[in-house]
Amino acid sequence: MDEATDDWHQLIGCWVELRSGGSVVRTGEVEAVLADSSVMWLKFNGNHGRQMVAKTDGYEVLPIR
Repeated sequence: MDEATDDWHQLIGCWVELRSGGSVVRTGEVEAVLADSSVMWLKFNGNHGRQMVAKTDGYEVLPIR
């Protein structure tokens, strides 16, 4: 899987890139997703913690191979 998907459940446990305007904003591992795929939580290495990402934020989410 190397293209964006609207079903974020497929991405749980995967590393993804958040992109905006074609540029990578951040990378992280998808830790959890709401039942309707409207929100995901990304986990980062080190002391960077977690980030909540909503579909309404407008990011393109691409899995990293």
